[in-house]
Amino acid sequence: MDITELSGVEIARLIKNREFSATEVLEATLYRIDEVNRYCNAFVNLDIPAARAQASRADKMLLTEAVVDLPELHGVPFTAKDLLDTAGMRSTYGSRAFADYVPEKDAVCIDRMRRAGAILIGKTTTPELAMKVTTDSLLSGITRNPWDTNLTPGGSSGGAGAAVSTGMGALAVSTDGGGSARIPAAVCGILGLKPTLGAIPHETWPFHYGNNSTISINTRTVEDLAVMFNAMAGAHPGDPWSRRQRNPVAAGKDPEIRLKGKKMLMIPAMGGNQTDQEVLEPVEGMLDLLACSGLEIEVARSDPTEFDFAMVLNLLTSNLAARVRSMTKPQQELLDPGLTPLVDGKAYQCDGVQLQQEAIQRSQLYDRVETIFRQFDFIVTPTVTARPPPADTDESQRVSINGETFGLSRWWMHLALVNMTGHPAISIPCGFIGDSLPAGLHAVGRWDSEQELLDLAALIAVLKPWMDKRPEPCR
Repeated sequence: MDITELSGVEIARLIKNREFSATEVLEATLYRIDEVNRYCNAFVNLDIPAARAQASRADKMLLTEAVVDLPELHGVPFTAKDLLDTAGMRSTYGSRAFADYVPEKDAVCIDRMRRAGAILIGKTTTPELAMKVTTDSLLSGITRNPWDTNLTPGGSSGGAGAAVSTGMGALAVSTDGGGSARIPAAVCGILGLKPTLGAIPHETWPFHYGNNSTISINTRTVEDLAVMFNAMAGAHPGDPWSRRQRNPVAAGKDPEIRLKGKKMLMIPAMGGNQTDQEVLEPVEGMLDLLACSGLEIEVARSDPTEFDFAMVLNLLTSNLAARVRSMTKPQQELLDPGLTPLVDGKAYQCDGVQLQQEAIQRSQLYDRVETIFRQFDFIVTPTVTARPPPADTDESQRVSINGETFGLSRWWMHLALVNMTGHPAISIPCGFIGDSLPAGLHAVGRWDSEQELLDLAALIAVLKPWMDKRPEPCR
């Protein structure tokens, strides 16, 4: 039995049944990392001594405590995106400016994963301060797609996508500020859940009220998504958006029965963003299967979600500018050249009135999405619009859509809609582009409808299983 092919839930069950020790699971995971990571470069750093100490404690607990008293993810390895603070483990945010920073305490989501029994093994790669949707930085180098190492795994949670898809840890805590957990999920062939704004506290994000970022989850199974969501969700005073009641989710049985009669609005070009035909085809094929399973699917004749992408770019860029201008001069000198123009106020200017006008647009977009949900249960679209671009990037990076060449924003910009409105969304594997590259179906639900999104993922897993195939980049 290859432990690294198992889900986190299954690993926890085997440990509790004493079929494997937590130490054996950890060592198998570390062996897999040693075997595969040289081809993908998914990690900023590993803390192997600390992980081994945690695994040893987990094994000792099995000798003294009843199985029913053990936490749900007892002994299961997990990874954390390097934007998230981890006590005693280097947290660089993908930047040379923080290369030696070691936080004193965990982010709430990391603390809650530890309390659920999971063992943190390392930090996965991200571009500097999550500045782009490919994963490369001056600090960590280039992260590569395990299905084709010439291509990017997406970003900014590219390390999480590469790690989960190859078995270098079944569970990954990531973030999503414009598609960052869903893009890697689609192109790495795994699940990527962006929960409702505030469902999982994101107290270390500096922009509490104008928030566009969520703590997100990448796994290979719906069961793991459910367990991780339940472990991390819930109110915390550090995040004002988290302070509301919510119910736990479950992977659930009989998803076809639970979803029968639910209505989907398919928007092939959500946000005005066209999709390449070869990427659209597996999504349309999956919608045909869902229709045969009892869901009602309508294809939009026009796009009620179309929005001015400049609104998103100004929000993201102004956030980055605010952060880099708060750094010390020595830190600023270590920034990627793509960020240094933001240090100088003359190079990037966006006045307060413009930002408030775009805040009005953001509110109006929320209203339009809510109008859709008066009639439909899901909004669906392809996760990304084209094949992933090369991993070896430059400033002129492009994607090809139906024979035309476009800037990289056209690959993903429709995903930012839910970062503006706060709605939950998920990328679900739905087949392949050709024979070799995964395709993702993107579904948006009502606020706090994570259960319905997990039901949809569970049904798709029955209709077109994805766990029976994983990439082997070392071939």
